[in-house]
Amino acid sequence: MKNSRLFEILYLLVEKRAVTAGELARRLEVSERTIYRDVDALSAAGIPVFTQKGQGGGIRLMDQFVLDKALLSQEQQNEILFALQATLATGGRSEDDTLARLTALFRREGGDWLEVDFTDWGSGAAERENFALVKGAILARRPLSFTYYSSAGEKSRRTVEPARLVFKSGCWYLSAFCQKRQDWRIFRLVRMEELALAEGACPSRRPPERLEPPPPAGYRDADLRLRFEPSAAWRVRDYFHPRQITREPDGHLLVRCNFPEDQWLLSFLLSFGGQLEVLSPACWREILATEMKKSLALYET
Repeated sequence: MKNSRLFEILYLLVEKRAVTAGELARRLEVSERTIYRDVDALSAAGIPVFTQKGQGGGIRLMDQFVLDKALLSQEQQNEILFALQATLATGGRSEDDTLARLTALFRREGGDWLEVDFTDWGSGAAERENFALVKGAILARRPLSFTYYSSAGEKSRRTVEPARLVFKSGCWYLSAFCQKRQDWRIFRLVRMEELALAEGACPSRRPPERLEPPPPAGYRDADLRLRFEPSAAWRVRDYFHPRQITREPDGHLLVRCNFPEDQWLLSFLLSFGGQLEVLSPACWREILATEMKKSLALYET
């Protein structure tokens, strides 16, 4: 309790630079005599705190002491504050107080210079609640049960031992040991529904180092050459690295890339509609032509 009170006194001194013993006593609900003993304890620990008598006096802390002792550059302070802002965006609550204290500790103003939000545009409170539940299950080492929809649209009920939350390529994923498959699996959070904590505790397991599972048997990469209309430029630059993009004089964009040959690739290419032409390989030109003919047939009947 005393250590907590000493930290609170130091925090208030950093924030206000000077405060009276009476004000500290009222805030911390102790006597002024206790406050003076705490000041002596801080001084004995090497904190340059002192009392000043007269009007405008009180208990004071030497200017710039905390920054000098912290041995942190301004860039390092920014990195710490950014990390805390990012943690707050994942649903942290206790970090809010820590952020306020460090902002005062570094004597920074305008703590709202940065906002981090990992949720999708238009997402509601349910997504944040699901994230908080998954995070709580990991920290409490509790199994988690949920309904999951695979990329192929298959629905199943899973009970897993959650190990790690991963933010990759604009999406949140859960790395967990699946009790149904008896192996490690990756679950995309937006495909998880009806989440609930399960009974029991998770055994100690070490998650795999790599997020991506090993490629299945028969796995193949498609070496694609794509040509996009100028109107698709904003999406092209969202999905592809600048080194993969070549701009033609007329504004068209040529892209050379590799993707796994699966249903996701077909959906991805079809999402560009008439803004995309697959130049090679020929088999993927035929696949897209066939799928587009099926779509056209739906509207012609």
